[in-house]
Amino acid sequence: MFRMFDPMYQSMNQILEENGNILWLGDCTAAYDRSLLDGRGIKTVLTVAAGLNVSYPEGGIVHKVYHILDIESANIARLFGDTCNQIGEGLKRGGVLVHCAAGVSRSASAVIAYIMKTRGLNFQEAFNYVRKRRSVVFPNYGFQRQLRNYEKDLKQIRAKEPEMPIKQTQKTPQEIAMEKHEQFSIQYLEQKAKILLKPVSGNPTFNSGYSTPQKQLQKQRMLYQSAKVGSQEPKQSSIIQNSTRTNSQMKKQIFEPSFNQTYQGPQIVTYQRNKLVEKMPDIKKKTFYK
Repeated sequence: MFRMFDPMYQSMNQILEENGNILWLGDCTAAYDRSLLDGRGIKTVLTVAAGLNVSYPEGGIVHKVYHILDIESANIARLFGDTCNQIGEGLKRGGVLVHCAAGVSRSASAVIAYIMKTRGLNFQEAFNYVRKRRSVVFPNYGFQRQLRNYEKDLKQIRAKEPEMPIKQTQKTPQEIAMEKHEQFSIQYLEQKAKILLKPVSGNPTFNSGYSTPQKQLQKQRMLYQSAKVGSQEPKQSSIIQNSTRTNSQMKKQIFEPSFNQTYQGPQIVTYQRNKLVEKMPDIKKKTFYK
């Protein structure tokens, strides 16, 4: 599992890159080599081990030590919150090296936890991701169990987090003017449709539908023609004559409908006041409606 003497083995391996800076995972020999750290642009070192005596008295490196043994009973999960924060802040300044004695178990667990938190991966996915870049990685089984529990904790935290609102982009004056024009056009068309598509009343066959102005004009003509034909019957004539005698004072309200042959708008039928019947001898009284 641990190939310290493998010719392909390296003291530290690149795991990922953020903000143009690299996160490294390695062993204690990489942490001791200051020239190597400076050459890789490493500004932060996290020592996840005890008794290694790593220090940088000359300064220039942010160094933090987490004293923990590589045993299954060790509580490494208590470190994940701080190690993740330190890695994230360190990657804003420069490169970051996370190491332990061999770069296999303790430091690898800290890096796996960071990837799980920041990349949204589960334990197995993050483990495979790190091991692909450093083949000797293998946390002890106690650490693996704690990492699986950390995966559950992250899922619960994400489930409680509110969704971020979508950021509204600022609209240009041209876009605002175009939207106003479209809204005005829609309102105009809706009003025009309400005028042109009036519901036809008085006919049961049209109660559930609408009629165009041309159909309304044709209907009015048919009703007027049928009324003229019916007025020529004797019975109907006598009723009308009797009605006109008993209501002689209503003669001034007599109207004769005349149709506008050219459609100029929603108004189809117009009425014109005619002269009194006594002054129109050529038209019979029974052809008028009161």
